[in-house]
Amino acid sequence: MMKLGDQAVVPTRINGGDVSCPSKFAVCLFCAILVLCIAVTPVHADPVFMPTEEALNTVQIPPRDRVDLARRLRGLTDIPMPPQSAPERQVGEQQIFYVTNASDNTLLEIPSTLRVVGEHIYLWVENGGSVEMARLQTLADAFDNTIYDAVRALWGSEANPGIDGDPRIHGLFSNSVGSGVAAYFMSDHTLPNEVVPSSNEHEMFFFNLSTFNSTDTAYIESVVGHEFQHMIRLNLQANEETWMNEGFAEFTQVHLFEPGMGEIYAFLNAPNTQLNTWYEDITARGANYGAASLFITYFHDRYGLDALRMLSADNAPRGLQSVDNVLRLLGQPGVDVFFADWVVANFLFDPYVATGAYGYRSLNLDTSSIPRTPINKYPSQLSQTVSQYAADYFDLIDYGDAGSLTFTLTAPPTVQLIDAPVEAGDRIFYSNRADMSDTTLTRAFDLTGLTSATLEYRLWYHLEEHWDHGYVMVSSDGGATWAALSTQHTTDVNPYQTAYGSAYTGRSGGGTHPVWVDERVSLDAYAGENILIRFEVITDDAINQPGMAIDDVRIDELGYAADFADDASGWEANGWIWTDNVLNQRAWVQVIQQTDHDAFLTRWEYPADVDDTWTVELVDGVRRVSVAVSAVAPVTTVPMPYDLSVNVGAP
Repeated sequence: MMKLGDQAVVPTRINGGDVSCPSKFAVCLFCAILVLCIAVTPVHADPVFMPTEEALNTVQIPPRDRVDLARRLRGLTDIPMPPQSAPERQVGEQQIFYVTNASDNTLLEIPSTLRVVGEHIYLWVENGGSVEMARLQTLADAFDNTIYDAVRALWGSEANPGIDGDPRIHGLFSNSVGSGVAAYFMSDHTLPNEVVPSSNEHEMFFFNLSTFNSTDTAYIESVVGHEFQHMIRLNLQANEETWMNEGFAEFTQVHLFEPGMGEIYAFLNAPNTQLNTWYEDITARGANYGAASLFITYFHDRYGLDALRMLSADNAPRGLQSVDNVLRLLGQPGVDVFFADWVVANFLFDPYVATGAYGYRSLNLDTSSIPRTPINKYPSQLSQTVSQYAADYFDLIDYGDAGSLTFTLTAPPTVQLIDAPVEAGDRIFYSNRADMSDTTLTRAFDLTGLTSATLEYRLWYHLEEHWDHGYVMVSSDGGATWAALSTQHTTDVNPYQTAYGSAYTGRSGGGTHPVWVDERVSLDAYAGENILIRFEVITDDAINQPGMAIDDVRIDELGYAADFADDASGWEANGWIWTDNVLNQRAWVQVIQQTDHDAFLTRWEYPADVDDTWTVELVDGVRRVSVAVSAVAPVTTVPMPYDLSVNVGAP
């Protein structure tokens, strides 16, 4: 709620009779267990609309098409179409499968034997691997009789009959999938060998044999449901953001099988985990899974399965855009209000108030794991940093007999889209941040009158190392084929065979933080020709970093120079955006008061129209006052620094 002059916000308790709230915009609901009075006023100054936000909201991000890439970047012409049918396999058949060890990303060849043929699945076991056949048959029966239909009913269909012409899915049990890995699905194996030489050319799951032998079948069935969602998602929206894709997969376990409670508590112990990104460090991803699981489960618990299916079917390039689209179709406030509700739900965990707005009906959770920073001196000022779409929580204690508390939030009004300095008034081209995507920035140049030429540009990049790559490319045949140019900062190191030539990957400058670098590359080999120059970023199935940015492109021999300050200078963007690198920074400050039986919520949006100081009246019998601070700015992974000041009484 925004401060209205010097008026304090007075949370009003609900006593079962007449219900009143401090403003006509408030919503009050009664429950015998917990009472929640929401005092939320939408009156505030409209933010200055940023061109970058408009560009992010309207850009279409092209999905990666590896068949097209093989043709364009590897010159392949003979790529056969998948067969339309396949002979039924027989128990005892032998096959060598490519298996990726997810712990060290090594590629292995594993001789295996077909042990079970089900109605919808083949189950293979690596040769020499010990397995209890009764358990294997039980899993196949569960997949045929329960998992297959239930998961398809929830989300839709996988590609069927798929790459091999066989409607059955393959599952391989091996001790070589990696330690700590229960199972995985890889899109590589749904492509022809001509495109991915290590493809098994099956829609298939990979299971950890030792985990299967040491874990109850119910857990394995839950994992199969999770991985089956990923297979289906590849067919529905291949470049769904990782956090959303994993959220759907985790919800599959919550709704149909066993939820991953360890991951949920990992997030609740680390609520300053950004929802709409994914950590590159595998040891820190438990909190990512937990956040995604809770967010999608919360959406379901608020709006039901039909709304969740609408969310699944929405093809906006970003997950939070899809959430916003569906909420507005349902006549609800947008995604940022929904996110603020979720922050409170993760604190209160009570599904019996506010028509379920502040808890989970699908989960039984303990609130004790939410860490809260204590504030016990007044006035107090804390300097903190919170990630976008995350939360910091505080507990206020030792405030004596104060009748009110005053809060002031000080934070920057804007935030960078990427953590790269761009001078005021300048513009850059930015590749966007997305999984399984292929974004391009292209321009034609006429070098027919030249005997030599040099391309120069400034470059910033942060890309998932050795998995996501950026390129500077040239085509001399109108774009049919392309050659990746080697520069001072590209690398030919390609340990996972994911690059299409010399490429940018990791961080520009090679340090802990990416920096702008200057590039200079000869075009002498193309002198005398009409060419296309392209900057291209290609990302793999999952996990991404902020991306790549280009500025100050020059070919002095042509008299061409573009700093992008005023226009796009002839470049054609497909998935890239022309941007000043500036976003509005918005935030939520939410004060939660709890008595023995009631709870009261007062919420303010930052920045406010007058100032950013608010006073809240304390209710009678209050035993705990807590504050949640959240930052909300789209796409960026740059966190928000802020100062939170708290004092007793009115200002």
